[in-house]
Amino acid sequence: MSTAMEFTKEQLEQIGSYIESNFDRFGAKSNVVQLRPYDIQLIERMTRIEEELRSQRELMQLGFNQMDKRFESMQKQSDTRFEMMQKNMDTRFDDMNKKFNMITWMMTAGFTIIATVITLISIFGK
Repeated sequence: MSTAMEFTKEQLEQIGSYIESNFDRFGAKSNVVQLRPYDIQLIERMTRIEEELRSQRELMQLGFNQMDKRFESMQKQSDTRFEMMQKNMDTRFDDMNKKFNMITWMMTAGFTIIATVITLISIFGK
């Protein structure tokens, strides 16, 4: 029931040239955006750049996380070393305090002995 129309080569060329000359007008009516090959290349490049930036951001975040872990371990090591040094210093100060106390007692005893000897000499030496 449907009849197909057969066109001659000249008619097809006329239709083709008509469509070609009015193609922009047809596209404007149909709200179809016509992209040139350069525009398509730009869109593809932007897409690749966005993907690359996303992967760079993920790599940077991974690097920052590793740096945070490394910094935390270094901080713990520094804290441990500081505590060891603090204990060592405390021990040395305690030893010095003991030596000063001993020297103080020895000086006190020496002065007492000297004062006693001088007193005895002055009493019995007359």
